[in-house]
Amino acid sequence: MALLFTYLVEHVFRYRRQVILSNLHRVYGEQLPLPEKKFLHKIYKNFVFLWMEFLQLNHFNAQTIKQFMHFKNPKVIQHLEKRERGAILYSGHFGNFEWLGHALALQGLPIWAIAKKQSNQKVDRFIMKLRERFGMKIVYTKQARAVCEQALKNKELVAIVFDQDARKRGVFVDFLGQPSSTAVGTAVLHLRTNAEIILLIALRRDYAKFDVFAKIIEPPPRSGDLQQDVLNITQKISSEFEVWVRKYPEQWFWMHRRWKTQPEN
Repeated sequence: MALLFTYLVEHVFRYRRQVILSNLHRVYGEQLPLPEKKFLHKIYKNFVFLWMEFLQLNHFNAQTIKQFMHFKNPKVIQHLEKRERGAILYSGHFGNFEWLGHALALQGLPIWAIAKKQSNQKVDRFIMKLRERFGMKIVYTKQARAVCEQALKNKELVAIVFDQDARKRGVFVDFLGQPSSTAVGTAVLHLRTNAEIILLIALRRDYAKFDVFAKIIEPPPRSGDLQQDVLNITQKISSEFEVWVRKYPEQWFWMHRRWKTQPEN
């Protein structure tokens, strides 16, 4: 069934095909890491698999979590369980980012996730119900700063997916060799609460099979200039995430209009 949907999205609906190709050639020029047809197929396959997995969350529970997600850095998870302060868990639209929060919530960790409210209320309620299924708490972007700041001060966890175009609200950092407007939430929350910053990656091995990697990110030394600190931290987390996109580019969401916002100069 998953392969059938992949075929339909790739060849019939051709979902955002031109956006994908534009992004690929912006980053790689004509030297794509894979032949274009094969590259596109892998990108669409990961995209379809993700949403089918998301809709099958009824199979996800404390017993099956080890079948679906193999934590490669268990010491980091143990560190979170014994944490002495809040932690910001950040990731991007890579592999299966949706399952990361559920996997941690099922282990009893108090976790908040920032989400964008969908314009269609029925769709929004449906997605919200799935996302809160295992105890993860959702906060919409407009209320996120105050809620997440308090959660971190209470030594809870906050999950952020940071890699979409942030428009004029972001800062420009280098990502995949491009000036990229990037959300500053991770940097701002860290500076206001001194929370740890941890990168989480769910690397796809097969359908519903992932290796989960965690890395504690050491922020750059503070300069004393708030704007510069926000920029430095945002660049740091972008560079750490980019390592994974460079290594497994087919698992990133190339259909996002990542570089829609450009610097004025």
